[in-house]
Amino acid sequence: MLQPDATLKQTESYLRRELRMIYPEGESASLIRIILEHLGYAPLVPVRDPDLNPGPAAIAQINEIVSEIHTRKPIQYILGYTFFCDLRIRLNEHVLIPRPETEEMVCRITEQTGDPPGRVLDLGTGSGCVALALKKHFPGSDVFGLDFSREALKVAEENSAQTGLEVRWLEGDMMGELPEEIQTEFDLIVSNPPYVLESQRKLMDANVLQFEPERALFADADHPLVLYERIAAFASRHLRPRGSVWVEINEKLGSETARIFQNASFSHVTVMRDIHEKDRFIQVIRL
Repeated sequence: MLQPDATLKQTESYLRRELRMIYPEGESASLIRIILEHLGYAPLVPVRDPDLNPGPAAIAQINEIVSEIHTRKPIQYILGYTFFCDLRIRLNEHVLIPRPETEEMVCRITEQTGDPPGRVLDLGTGSGCVALALKKHFPGSDVFGLDFSREALKVAEENSAQTGLEVRWLEGDMMGELPEEIQTEFDLIVSNPPYVLESQRKLMDANVLQFEPERALFADADHPLVLYERIAAFASRHLRPRGSVWVEINEKLGSETARIFQNASFSHVTVMRDIHEKDRFIQVIRL
């Protein structure tokens, strides 16, 4: 346990030792930076002022964080937030921790969307990070976020208030009847639905399985692409001409997922690879 009179240099050494018991060196270094920044210390402060004492309150907080890290709880849940497209996004265990691939999808959307979309819909919004990032980039757009989970929508509403970005949050299940407010046309429809296959469960980190909401991770065991079928059917009725759909996908099911949109009468369907060269996104354009 770190002592109350510890310096920043001693604090870094303690964190490095404790975190290396669980994480690789590179990830440990990243977590140390996150923890110290959470406490208000910019990256260069420990280098510039290594003998600075953070104080008993900060030391107590560090010990508490380390204790929780040893339970394998993700640091984003311990701190209660993460950053997504330069937005601070509140998190808890009712919502998925956003991945870099999802941030990459948002970047691609903003780069490849010409005129700002009039109406945007995020299906399965979770924490609201995608909807809020799109609202930030397209401030004049009417953005809607849909989720079946009331707990997730509470988090999204808090993130909306915290960021000052106005999004209409709606409760609804893509497998059931959708709310009347979205029974209209959209210029942009996005979704990151659950797509992990049951067969991939054994490959996942224990902390993900233990702490993140399973229903936001795993596809239906018997029909893993059913949500994409629902998205495609919805888009075929509600996507405006020259509008687009973007979805994140399972890297093993790129062609099968693309075929769902092609079967829904979309002729311009493109499977895209992520920064790891895996099939990860599908872009659909209504010509």
